Amino acid sequence: MSEPFLWGSSLCGGQAEGGISSRGFTVVDNMPQGKELRSHLLDDPQQYIDVPPGYYPSQNGVEFFTHYKEDIETFAQMGFKALRLSLLWSRVFPTGEETEPNEAGLLVYDDMIDCLLKKGITPIITLVHFDMPLWVVKKHNGFYNRETVDLYLRFAKVLLERYKGKVKHWLSFCEINNVNHALYMVGGALVPKTKTRDEVLYQTIHHLLLATSLLVQTAHEIDSENKVSCEVNANPFYPLTSAPEDYFKMIELDRTNYRYIDVMVKGKYPYYIQKDFIKQNVKMTEEDLNIMAENTLDFLSVSYYKSSIATKSSSLSENPLLTKTQWQWPIDPLGFRISLTQLYDRYQLPLLVVENGLGAKDQLVDQKVHDSYRIDYLRQHIKQMKLAIEEGVEVLGYLSWAALDVVSTSEGQMSKRYGFIYVDRNDDGSGSLKRYRKDSFYWYKQVIQTNGETL
Repeated sequence: MSEPFLWGSSLCGGQAEGGISSRGFTVVDNMPQGKELRSHLLDDPQQYIDVPPGYYPSQNGVEFFTHYKEDIETFAQMGFKALRLSLLWSRVFPTGEETEPNEAGLLVYDDMIDCLLKKGITPIITLVHFDMPLWVVKKHNGFYNRETVDLYLRFAKVLLERYKGKVKHWLSFCEINNVNHALYMVGGALVPKTKTRDEVLYQTIHHLLLATSLLVQTAHEIDSENKVSCEVNANPFYPLTSAPEDYFKMIELDRTNYRYIDVMVKGKYPYYIQKDFIKQNVKMTEEDLNIMAENTLDFLSVSYYKSSIATKSSSLSENPLLTKTQWQWPIDPLGFRISLTQLYDRYQLPLLVVENGLGAKDQLVDQKVHDSYRIDYLRQHIKQMKLAIEEGVEVLGYLSWAALDVVSTSEGQMSKRYGFIYVDRNDDGSGSLKRYRKDSFYWYKQVIQTNGETL
C-alpha cells in the first residue's frame, strides 16, 4: 500500500449521533423499525411524515453526540488514520427558520473535529448521509425543488468556512445513486398526487447533481486544497445467462449507476439519460449545465457490499454461486475488485473506499464478541482491493462500515451489527450504551499497523 494510506472507518450522524433534543428531525428519524415496512418508507413515508407516537430507533442512535470523546479515543487506539462521518444539517439549522446557524451544535462539532486531529485522525465529512432535515422535506419537498440546492449550499458554506484548514476531504452525498429506489431517504422528496414518481425522481436527480457541482465550486473557492467527492454505491451486475437479453439487461442496470458518475466526473449528462429528462420534463438551465461542466469531482468515493444478477426475466434472480449473510446479502469479494477496476478504468480518478462491511448478529458473552466471520469477510475484501492496487488502480484509503455498531439503515435494527466495537443497545432501545471491543477490533488494529501486510 502506498503511504500515507487512509486506513479507518465510517459513521454517519443519522445512524449514530442521537442527541435528538438539541437538533431538528432528519428523514430517518421518522422511520420505525422493521425491514418490510422500512424498505417501503425509504422511498415514500407519507403515513409517517408527521412522526406519530412510536419507537423510532434513529432518533437516539448510539448517542455518539455525547460519547464521541470516548469513541474517538478508542478509534485512535485502533490506529485509525481517517474517520468519515456526517455533520447533521438538522443540528446546524434545526428548523430552517434560523438567520444564523446553531452555535451550540457547531461548538460540539468543533470539539469533535479537534479531537480527531489531536489523535492524528483525518476527518472526512459527508454533508448529507441519509440524514437530511425533515423540515427540508416538509417545507420544500427536498431536492425536487431548486430552492433546496441553495439551502444546501448555505449549510455547506457554514462548514467549509468554519473548518477551513482542518477538514480537506468533503463528500456531497452518501450513495447518491440509491435515490433510484430511495427517493425520500436520499433526495428528501415525496411524490405529489399530481406527479408521477419518475417526474419527481428525474428532477431530483438533476438538483442533487447540481448541488454536488456547486459544492465543488464553493469548496475550491474557499480553500484550493479542498478535495470534493460524492459517494456512489458500487453494485456490479452479472448476466444470469449467456443470453444476449441478459447481457443487455446488465448494461441497462449499470447505466442506472453510471449516469450519476458520468455527470460528476465527465461534466455532462450521458446521451441515454437525456431522452428521459425530456420525457419527464426536467427543468434545467444553461447555467446549470455550465456549472456541472466546470466543477467535476477531485476523487470518487465508493461503497461496496454486494453484487447483483441481471436477467431478462421479470424478477431478479439470486446468484446461486455465492454464500449469503444472515440478512441474505450475497458475499462477493471478487465483486469488490471488479467494481474498483471498472470504476478506475472508466473514470481514471483516485478512489476512496468509504464503506465495506458485514452486518451480523453478534453475541456479547463475558464482555467479548468473537466475530471471526467479520474478520474473514473483511480479510477477503481487502485482499481483492490489494490485487486491484497491484494492477494499478489508485486507491487512497479503505474505510470500513462501520467504526462501531449503529442503527442499520434498511432495517432500523441494532441487531444488524457492523462495527469493530459492540454497543450495548438492543432493537427495542434498551441497553446501557456501554462499548465493548470485538475480536475484529484487535485484528483491524494489526492490519493498520502493518499497512495491510498482515491480514
